[in-house]
Amino acid sequence: MVAKIIVVMSPKGGVGKTTTAVNLATAISDLNKKTLLIDANLETPHVAVYYGFVGFKYSLEDVLNEKAKIQEAIYTGDNPDFHLLPSRVIKSSQDKSMHKLIKINIFLEELKDKYDFIIIDSKPSYDIGFIKLIKGANSLIISNPDITSMIEAKKLKEELDIAGIKIIGLVVNKVNSRIKEQMTEKEIKEMTGLSNIWKIREDSKVYNALKQGIPLVISSQKSIAARDIINIAKQIIKI
Repeated sequence: MVAKIIVVMSPKGGVGKTTTAVNLATAISDLNKKTLLIDANLETPHVAVYYGFVGFKYSLEDVLNEKAKIQEAIYTGDNPDFHLLPSRVIKSSQDKSMHKLIKINIFLEELKDKYDFIIIDSKPSYDIGFIKLIKGANSLIISNPDITSMIEAKKLKEELDIAGIKIIGLVVNKVNSRIKEQMTEKEIKEMTGLSNIWKIREDSKVYNALKQGIPLVISSQKSIAARDIINIAKQIIKI
């Protein structure tokens, strides 16, 4: 097998990018697909927090700084199909991994035959230099349904189009049908030109899951947001 690599992206923070990456990777692995989740947001990495996982010995930074082999920094839990390559929340003053992230494709080449999916949480940015480093990478854009967030998502989409990077879809997070000012699916499609538009409804249980250190799709599988994410996972597997 050759892994499908999906880089989860957003032009700005606070839209639920990491929440989506974490729960999507978990949901895909629960559908019997061997999945690796990588926290490549080296500036503000929080993926491990979503799993309540803070005591790891090695991280992506250690791999990039040649202090550990990549297999030493990959961890698994109760589900053998789910693996995690975390980054450190607290940085060392000696850490130079930001400058060495350019080497990430070398490590991905080692891993791509071992997984069905590799999900990468990237830093929020318009800069598509990171995804351009990764051979065969696909993009998944995360946004909110307000007009300003969608304008920024459209700008990111245009940058990816120019670079010839495949966009598998747009996830619109924190959707609340009671707020009439939020953009409709039709309006979003017309603005972005994207056909795959997926919605995750606003759900307070997202915050409970983070506090517990258990992904939403495990802690509250029947919640509205979890059901939405599981549905997205099922559709992505078919793409």
